[in-house]
Amino acid sequence: MRYALVLIWLAVGTALPCSRIIEKAAYSKHPGSTSALFRFEQGGKVGFINAEGRVVIPPQFVPGWFAEEDFFEGLSPAQLEDRRWGVINEAGAWVVPARYSEVDRFSEGLASVVDHTANLRAYIDKTGKIVIRLPGAVFAGRFSEGLAAIRLHSATSVGKTGYMDKSGRMVIQHQFAYGGDFHSGLARVILDGKCYMLVDGVNASTPPSVQSATSCGGIPPAITRRCREGFIDKTGKFKFKFEATRDFSESLAAVSVGGKWGYIRPDGNFAIGPNFDEALPFSEGLAAVRNGSTWGYIDQRGRFVILPRLSGASSFSDGLAKIQGGYIDKTGRLIVPGRSGTDFIQGLAHMKLGTDRYGYFDKTGKIVFEYRVAPTAGDPLRLAAVEVEFMNHRSNMEAAPMVYLNLKSPRRNAQVDVSSR
Repeated sequence: MRYALVLIWLAVGTALPCSRIIEKAAYSKHPGSTSALFRFEQGGKVGFINAEGRVVIPPQFVPGWFAEEDFFEGLSPAQLEDRRWGVINEAGAWVVPARYSEVDRFSEGLASVVDHTANLRAYIDKTGKIVIRLPGAVFAGRFSEGLAAIRLHSATSVGKTGYMDKSGRMVIQHQFAYGGDFHSGLARVILDGKCYMLVDGVNASTPPSVQSATSCGGIPPAITRRCREGFIDKTGKFKFKFEATRDFSESLAAVSVGGKWGYIRPDGNFAIGPNFDEALPFSEGLAAVRNGSTWGYIDQRGRFVILPRLSGASSFSDGLAKIQGGYIDKTGRLIVPGRSGTDFIQGLAHMKLGTDRYGYFDKTGKIVFEYRVAPTAGDPLRLAAVEVEFMNHRSNMEAAPMVYLNLKSPRRNAQVDVSSR
């Protein structure tokens, strides 16, 4: 079984109980990974191959429910049988022993860790030394341009977010409903208030001052206004506000004005006017934009490089972009026809080949490695319970109240204790 149904009842305000299906995530290598090592599973364990499809780290680690294993700055989170996480290097050797409940990836030399039994949330360096402790925090973001988003706990929904420097000093106090990473000296934020927010542009959630509709989140019927969004500088000063925003990428950020999307520079002036119905971030010099039902690609001057004739589009990665029917190059030519998988990262893309079967293919479309994922071992209730807690702690986009699920017994029909902390 690769999914489990969990009933959640959280006694917070008037939030209604709900159920949530937590499905095991398929692996997708992150665009920011600079390592040409690729995760696979065999016999219920995780290992890594290189871009030629050769196994370089034999399968030996317990798979993370959300496929967390990926290398950043030469290191990757890895898990043992007792659900303890540590950090390995590209040779598969332990650099930080597996002693934590959660380990995030490294960014700017630091990674956030959690130990639930010790009530610890902190940042560690690459030797495993704890350099910043985070009492009272329920989310610790990745460092970007020297700052990381830190979120507190709230009794109704998610807590407010501020920013910390590498000395552990809060340089921007907790005040935002959401805070993204800094790029080009600016961070995308969402303001708190009696409104709803769209962190990813799709899924609505509640800011700190609004009681969520259910224990799994959701918007109360009385909340109909979208929260304001904008960008702050490294002092926390608001620079610009818009209807909707995306992070800066390649020194441009997509913003919405009057229902139309365009791109601004770090000074807040439009580099490309708001002329599109939808706009994705720039990647490798091009951005996908939509007018009506068709997509095309523009350059940083706003000129169409690939005319808007596509039924769908994604950002360029490794020189190729995924569209319906395959992958195109920057001239719009179909290079890898008939394949549908993840973005190309470090020369390979990942795809599902069948029931519990996955593989990697190269830019010629050739399958270079194929593997089968074992059915989820253990009690599905136990797995789901642990992972609901895990997801609520790790994700800055998760708007549900903080849910702690502690299994009282290993039996299938074990009692689940759900409480808010």
